[in-house]
Amino acid sequence: MLSLYQRLILGCVLLIALVTAVSFLVRTSFVRLAALDVQVRVAESAVASLASARGAMAHEELIAVQRATGSATEAEFRDQAARTQTLLRMAADDMRQFDSSLRVDLVADRHERLLRHPPESEVELTRQLEALHLEIRHDLDQVSARRDAVVRPLRGQEDALRARLIAACGLSIVAAAAISAMMLALVIVPLRHTARVARCIGQGDLHQRVEWRSKDDLGTIATELNRLAVRLRDLRETESGRRQMEFQLIDAVVRSIFEPVIVTDGRGQVLKLNQAAVELLGSTSHGAELDRMVLANTPGGDKILSAIRSAVSMQRATTGEEGEAALLPMRIGQAERSYRLRTTPMRDSEGKLLGAVTLLEDVTEIAEVDRFKSRFLSVASQRLRDPLQRLRLSLYALTQGHAGEMRPLQMDLATSAAEEAEHLDDLMLDLVEVAELETGRRQLRIEKLRPIDALRDAAARYRDRAREKNIDVEIVAFEDIAFVQADRRALRTILDNLLNNALRYTPEGGQIRLGASEQQERVQFFIHDNGRGIEAERLPTIFGRFTGDPGSGGTGLGLAMVRRLVETQSGQVSVESRLGSGTTFRFTLPVAVSEPERHPVEAG
Repeated sequence: MLSLYQRLILGCVLLIALVTAVSFLVRTSFVRLAALDVQVRVAESAVASLASARGAMAHEELIAVQRATGSATEAEFRDQAARTQTLLRMAADDMRQFDSSLRVDLVADRHERLLRHPPESEVELTRQLEALHLEIRHDLDQVSARRDAVVRPLRGQEDALRARLIAACGLSIVAAAAISAMMLALVIVPLRHTARVARCIGQGDLHQRVEWRSKDDLGTIATELNRLAVRLRDLRETESGRRQMEFQLIDAVVRSIFEPVIVTDGRGQVLKLNQAAVELLGSTSHGAELDRMVLANTPGGDKILSAIRSAVSMQRATTGEEGEAALLPMRIGQAERSYRLRTTPMRDSEGKLLGAVTLLEDVTEIAEVDRFKSRFLSVASQRLRDPLQRLRLSLYALTQGHAGEMRPLQMDLATSAAEEAEHLDDLMLDLVEVAELETGRRQLRIEKLRPIDALRDAAARYRDRAREKNIDVEIVAFEDIAFVQADRRALRTILDNLLNNALRYTPEGGQIRLGASEQQERVQFFIHDNGRGIEAERLPTIFGRFTGDPGSGGTGLGLAMVRRLVETQSGQVSVESRLGSGTTFRFTLPVAVSEPERHPVEAG
């Protein structure tokens, strides 16, 4: 059995031999054709030279006749005779190369003697010239006949050579194609067979074998591939079997989870779905392959992809947000369900990031209860505000003495009641605003705002309270900082809540810094105080509703409102704090897109 290299060498040798044989055949044919062409040219040249000499002799004979009648001069006759003699010599030379039996040189000698010793009478000269002319014409007829006899076989030989050359070229092309096909069959077929077997082994069919026993590189590959298949099969039957059982158990556990589970790689392509996720996303399988781009083609999938990319980039779990902004609406049949995203990075035993596992928690009932609670708070707070306003007016009238003079104890009780009514009114205002945000009834009016103006207005509104506690409020921002896209009332509420918290927790003689800076396509605001700080266990829930410090006297809704307002305006909010080191709240807003102003002339 020939090896792969021997087959390649054999094919190359056959091709080289074929090319060499064709080259020699072509060269021999062309040499023979050139020789035949030379013979044809010699014959044609002899005939042409003799025909030219005959024409010159006829012209000379005519001039001799004209000289006898006085129509031509002696000089004209001499010139024509010289030309005739030259052509006769040339014809004699060509005739010696073609056929030496025809002695044209004798005719040239007789013509030369006639010119040297012309006869006395013109009639005799004309008669001798006519005799020479007849002899040349006779020789020309013989040369032409011999030329035809020689050239006709030569032409036949040329045609035969050309036909043989064309046939040889055609046969060489067929032979080259046959050799190439043989090389492909002897080389490519074993390689393709080896590749097919390797593919089957890679897909798990470890009973496949490569049959190639030559001691070449392909034989080495076949031997090692067969040995690898045997080792893999042995491994599968021992420890691999146990691992396969574990994988099947894990797969069964994932599939049995009631909530939708999505396993993705780092790029967001789906690797695995449990049955609940398949039903939710409407994923279809193409044969045995899962639709890996199902998230990009499903309504709501962009939010899942965003959470996956966030978890992979930050390499930490994302447990979702609070409120309706964290909900992901999905439709199953005619029913619409709400889910909360929980995404966790997935790593191997060495800590290498593999992808992410996303759990969609069905919170439809919880969301309905939350919306009912928001509507209830909205209605209840609005209905309670009217009696509360009347109560505040009554208490204000009592404390101002409009209902008569009160005793000191009565004044203390009325003043305390008025303060509590103020706190209750603040709570009602916060509840109304939070309910409007949750139910979507509050419409934001986005416009271009200068961050420095917003910071100055906020500092001016709380300047008196800061002076009462001897707190220095400093603004840190450039005048030409970029405009932001924001709602004026929402930005004021955000700054008021954050600045109010800073004043509440900053001791007397402290300092508060308000600032803003540009970061790519966003502007980041910050409020920093040097107060007592926030406990570490409260930081994860600091922006939740009713999670404020119980001893601070606040409603516990301010920071939840801040977060909701910031995120509604496409921003993000965060907090940094340590006990004893103060607190810094940061939030971002998008930079306003500048629209080019057209000159009145351009605008028409």
